[in-house]
This record gives sequence, structure tokens and C-alpha cells, in this order.
Amino acid sequence: MLTACIIVRNESSVLVRCLRSLAGLADKLCIVDSGSTDNTVEIAKSFDAEVLVDPSLADAKGRMLDFSAARNAALRMANTDWVISIDADEVLHVEDHEALRLLLGEPTLQALEVRIHSGFSRWFLPRIFRLQPWTAYNERVHEWVEVRGRVHRTDDVSITNRPEKTGKESAPRRDLRLCAQTLREAPNNLRAVFYMGRALRMLGRHRAAVHFYEIYLREARFDPGRHAAAIGAAISCLLSTNYEGAREFGLRAHRILPEMAEACCIVGDAVLAMGQIELAREWFERARSKVIPGLDYPFFVDQSSYIEYPQERLNMIDSLTTVVAIDRFGQSGADL
Repeated sequence: MLTACIIVRNESSVLVRCLRSLAGLADKLCIVDSGSTDNTVEIAKSFDAEVLVDPSLADAKGRMLDFSAARNAALRMANTDWVISIDADEVLHVEDHEALRLLLGEPTLQALEVRIHSGFSRWFLPRIFRLQPWTAYNERVHEWVEVRGRVHRTDDVSITNRPEKTGKESAPRRDLRLCAQTLREAPNNLRAVFYMGRALRMLGRHRAAVHFYEIYLREARFDPGRHAAAIGAAISCLLSTNYEGAREFGLRAHRILPEMAEACCIVGDAVLAMGQIELAREWFERARSKVIPGLDYPFFVDQSSYIEYPQERLNMIDSLTTVVAIDRFGQSGADL
């Protein structure tokens, strides 16, 4: 059997969509509510969910204090072999429910990494996992679950993020608040450093964002993370019209993972903004020649960087004699 574990607060506008997507897969729904003031709890109960309401999980403004604490509370409610962790503003898609259940019946399997979609970006996470004595979430925000043993990665199960933040704390402000708290307690937490940089970039504080990205690049040894940090720094430079900085960070990202297209697009945009049209053409053609990573690369991928965006830029270069670089990264780069 499989339990869906969800943490919520004022999710009445999206919860029905999420719960309907779980139909036919989840045998049980366990929902932890941190103090909704709308009819979220009533909606959950209408789907026969087991609901725990615990306002102590949020501060006086209704903001989550620790996402791992809330998720672990939901895990404690589950009493099935398997759990799927999903958010209220996400939607599940399964190609073949019966095939998935057969897969979860394999005795050595401990977790299933599924495809996550948000905007142009995709990555893989172990959102379906076997409950074990050690199963628990870690970190205050951008939390991760401990998995030991065999993990299978699949394209046949996907979760799409369709956020609705009206009247709520934005994701960047949430990350800024919780990552700052984490770094006060653990200044060397590189995961918090990375997400601090991303939050600052998304809030338009680009100089500060580059500072945190540079710390991550200097201290981290994880190439996919360093690639994402270099891309994030390049985007901040591009958005603050520091085109030389964008070019330099883009080239740095390209050196880290030359098989990826994102850096090629960044460098193309930077040199295009500096008036180097033919050089920009070369970089966009290089991006278009890259192959979108498959299952062997589970980290952040901006899929638009491989065909759609470089082709748009090449078309524009072909049709114009003078081209000014446009801001592409207000949304499409949000999850990098």
C-alpha cells in the first residue's frame, strides 16, 4: 500500500486538483495542516484524508518554520510500506498505474526518483520511497529525505508544479528567511548558500546573489551544483547589465559541464548584448547542437535551452541587423 503525505496551509484553490491526480494510486492520504484559515481542512476530509492540524509548525504570520518538521509529522501518520510526498500545488501523472505497483513490489527497491517539472526546468527526486526506521526529512527548507539502498529513476512518473501564491509568502522570500536562519546556525551549509543565492537573484538583489554563488563555486565539489551556481551568477549579471560578468560566469559553467546547453545560451546572450552578433550566433548554434540530458542526469535542466530558445535567438539574429538582448530569465531561470 502507498500513502500520500502532504503539508498544507490555505491551499483551497489547488488542493482538489492535487488530490484528484492521486486517485487510483494512493491508498491513504495523510495531510498536515499548519493552521489554514480557509476550507483546506474540509476539502481534505472530503477526500477521506487523515488530517493533523498543528499551528505550532508556523510562526505568527502563518509562515512555515521548518519544512522537514512538517513533512516528518506527515510521515509519522503513514503506516504503509510506501509513501509519495507531494505538495498541494503539484499534480501527479503516472503512465501506467499497474506497472508502477508492480515496480513497488520489488523487494530490493527502496525509492523511485520521478521527474519534476517547474516552468522550463526539470529534475528528478525520490518522491516515492519505502518507509524505514531511518526515513526522515532533513533541512529547514529545500528539504531532502534520507534513502538507503536501491533507487530506480523513471520518466513514467512525473510531478508538475503549478504554484498559486496569492496572499502567501513568495518562494524566494521564504527561502531567504529560512536559508538565512540556517546559515546563522551553520555558516558552512553549502546547500543553504546555494539557495540563498537563488533567492536573492529571484528578488532582484543581484550583487548579493553573485556573492553567495561565488561562495558555493569556491567551496563546493559537486559539479552539477557548481554548474547551476555559475548559471545563476551569470543570470544575475545579465539581468543587472553586467554583460562581461555574465559572459565570464557562462564560460565557467560551460567548462564545468560542456555537454549542457544552458551556458551556451547565457554566453550567447551576453556577447549579443555587447554587440558581437556573429559570436553570439556561434554560441546559440552550439546550444542547439546539444542533446537534452536523459535519465543519467537527474539534476536541473532548462529544456528550452536545447532547441526552443537558441532557435528563437538565431531567427532573430537572421532577421535583424541590430539586436538587443532581452530578459529571458525572469521566469525560465527561476528553478536553476
